[in-house]
Amino acid sequence: MNKITKTFLYFLIMVSLCLAETSCQSSRSSYNQRKSHTTGKGYVRKKASSGNKRSNHGKSSHGRVASRSTAPAKPVYGKRPPSTSAKSPVEVHESKAASVQAKEIIKAARSYIGTPYRYGGSTRRGMDCSGLLCISFEAANIKLPRTSNEQANYGQEVRLANLSPGDLVFFAERKGSNQISHVGMVTEVGGRNEVKFIHASTSRGVIEDNFYSEYYQKIFVKAVRPF
Repeated sequence: MNKITKTFLYFLIMVSLCLAETSCQSSRSSYNQRKSHTTGKGYVRKKASSGNKRSNHGKSSHGRVASRSTAPAKPVYGKRPPSTSAKSPVEVHESKAASVQAKEIIKAARSYIGTPYRYGGSTRRGMDCSGLLCISFEAANIKLPRTSNEQANYGQEVRLANLSPGDLVFFAERKGSNQISHVGMVTEVGGRNEVKFIHASTSRGVIEDNFYSEYYQKIFVKAVRPF
């Protein structure tokens, strides 16, 4: 074997060794890539699974919150519900205004005490029952109908237990009759069976009397609130 042949064989051996080393390195690189890829995929799965758990936990939590929010409220003991019978501010204002008007009207009516009775009259020279009310209500800029029958339909009827100053009370000429022939106005309510009213009596002129006297109770017909 000459020198050229030896050189050629040596060259082939070196090339083979280089190729073998390159193949080995390629195999190692492929293995590492597969290992890294597999490990990363496993981590992703685990992370996703963990995320799903957190996500499911969040849904469960929201579900429980929703359940609590839709549950009926427990009654609060020891607290009374707000009253629905309380008067509104408008009603309170109207009540106060009516009270002020009533005071003005009663004051005007009392200024005529002692005025003699006169049928159809409405002056200090003489007046009848409905005339007294007409001129007294003018002090509050209220124009009443002229006759007692017409005045009986002016306003809302009230029960005796609810009488207030300024209410009108109507009477018949005799017991058992519903034909209205006389009218007066409540001036004071001191309690049960303690009510005064002012009117123009045919025999005594303008005067205040006890509404609950036996005579007037026998001929009473109705009461009306004109405010």
